[in-house]
Amino acid sequence: TWRGRGGAALLALSRLQLASGSPTAPGFAGSFATGGEGLPRLTGRLLQRTGGGLEIEASLAPYEAGSSRLEVPQLALVVRPGGAVGFAGLAVASGALPGGSAENLQLPLSGNWAAPSGLSLWTECVAVRFDRLQLANLSLEQRGLTACPSRGSAIVRYDGRGLRIAAGAPSLELAGRLGETPIAIRSGPIGLAYPGALSARRLLVTLGPADTASTFAIDDLSAQIGADIAGRFAGTDVRLGAVPLDVLGASGAWRYAEGRLALSDGSFTLADRSPQSRFNPLVARGAALALEDNRITAEALLREPQSDRAVTEVELMHDLGSGAGHADLVVGGLLFDAGLQPAASGCAQLASGETVTQPLGLSCLAFGVVSSVRGTITGTGRIDWNEQGITSRGRFSSDSLDFAAAFGPVRGASGTIEFTDLLGLTTAPNQRLRVASINPGVEVTDGEVGIELRNGEVLAVTGGTWPFMGGTLTMRPVEVHIGVSEVRRYVLEVEGFDAARFVEYMELGNISARGIFDGTVPLVFDALGNGRVDGGLLVSRPPGGNISYVGELTYEDLGAMANMAFAALRSLDYKHMRVTMNGDLTGEIVTRVRFDGVTQGEGAERNIATRAIAGLPIRFDVNVTAPFYSLIGNIRAIYDPSAIRDPRDLGLLDAQGNVLRRETEGPPPEPVTPDDLIPDESLIQRRESEETP
Repeated sequence: TWRGRGGAALLALSRLQLASGSPTAPGFAGSFATGGEGLPRLTGRLLQRTGGGLEIEASLAPYEAGSSRLEVPQLALVVRPGGAVGFAGLAVASGALPGGSAENLQLPLSGNWAAPSGLSLWTECVAVRFDRLQLANLSLEQRGLTACPSRGSAIVRYDGRGLRIAAGAPSLELAGRLGETPIAIRSGPIGLAYPGALSARRLLVTLGPADTASTFAIDDLSAQIGADIAGRFAGTDVRLGAVPLDVLGASGAWRYAEGRLALSDGSFTLADRSPQSRFNPLVARGAALALEDNRITAEALLREPQSDRAVTEVELMHDLGSGAGHADLVVGGLLFDAGLQPAASGCAQLASGETVTQPLGLSCLAFGVVSSVRGTITGTGRIDWNEQGITSRGRFSSDSLDFAAAFGPVRGASGTIEFTDLLGLTTAPNQRLRVASINPGVEVTDGEVGIELRNGEVLAVTGGTWPFMGGTLTMRPVEVHIGVSEVRRYVLEVEGFDAARFVEYMELGNISARGIFDGTVPLVFDALGNGRVDGGLLVSRPPGGNISYVGELTYEDLGAMANMAFAALRSLDYKHMRVTMNGDLTGEIVTRVRFDGVTQGEGAERNIATRAIAGLPIRFDVNVTAPFYSLIGNIRAIYDPSAIRDPRDLGLLDAQGNVLRRETEGPPPEPVTPDDLIPDESLIQRRESEETP
């Protein structure tokens, strides 16, 4: 028994038995046991070989001190005559470790020590197992790993240059908890050097319960190990289980110190993983994320990748323990112009099943609904999630938004749209917007329209009303299925249309008209977006009205009879007028005008012929066939040559004045001869058109 200063027992040798060797083989062999006064019990045997070497086989019985426990069930040491020591065995430890703790950590012992070279541990691969291993707030359970040294070296070296560690593993498969959150870690090759670097490939970290798990898939992770751990990551995909949004291809810098993991200078692509693909991928630069006390916080500015235009700022918080969190969205001023549209032309390729690699505006859900958008959007949104589900809301506004819709160009749309389900693209019922003008062929101004969006699938126009030529123009409720090729029918109701206001608005200075009209103009668009007027009808109100030409003839004298007829018919009163319209919006519209109860109006000249038929009921049927969008211009061009558009602007002639053929046209017509100008039939109207009731 050896006692040190103060009388504390440091070593108690309770038994020592030695047997001397033979004269031809000097040395000895024996057994030993130590213990007593609270010290661990160590037993073993000693063998001295010829030349002075010593072999020891020993075992340390379980020894406990406080919450720590150590056991060495087997240990073999070889001491060379020069003092070098080699050893191998197994240690089982529980208790505190630097930066953490272990429970039943089974650590194979293998190494050597010599005065010149110092201590070397594990020159071959070593399999480490444990029931629980705690590092900071990371707790791993009932797993193991295999670590290997670099070729020709050892995992641990300690000498005059200090402590050095270098190890690698072909893969990891660990599970446990990060704080209160379940965690699973799998990887490809991983390497560690201390002091030095950490590197890992194909690292997959799964956080949270299985049904709401979040995953971090990191293709390349590196770090420098010093007072803290810091490095870079690349090829990272993050999927928060409760949120149907994915962070893809992330890269940036990371740092771990004092229990806080911080990511900075992050760049990534944000994608919607919902089946509807509600928005196209957005990108971010300079994003930041932190993991501390079991909570993730992040912030990023999301941009549209083609234009690099800022779309929304995002601030996010997620509690890994409860699976709950939220994201706040701020749209500070999203500008739509030629550089950015809600839906780009490439959406047509997607709709037809083609593969498109470039981002396509903000959302292909807008394709076929609106285009040529001009204006600025502002607003805020909020997304909340927990184990029960996810909710979202938002409010977005514009002071003036212009766009093209199927029923005509829209100018100056303003107001606020409230979303009750922002991610689901569902609004509160009957949202109202002010609209400065809509032009379905004749511009209407200063109106209001109601809309409702449901599940990002249906855009319901709940109605719209505009002042229109002294009356009102109303759009009947209609539902548009977004992203679906379908026939769409818009019905415009006209009430109290004042013909005099119409003539004034169109600046038809040589024409005068009176009369109030009501009716409907149905606009039908097929699955390809081709539109037509289908059964448009305007009917005059009693007691009728008047239509007259109040200008002077700009042509030469037409002859006595023609001049007399024009003078007699330049002003007509009617009791009833019926206007029907049918035809393609991009082609010809057939307009039939029927006048009943026609008599000469004020300003018309009366003569023997007009007086003879004055008592007869007269009806005029007039058919007009003309392209819809140029019909009004053609009326004005009769007396105003400046209203005639340049055929080159219409794509009818090239710059040299040559006729341009369209793909759908047939061969060019044969040259016209003088004989072609002579009609084959009489110019007199058919008899059936002359019959009267």
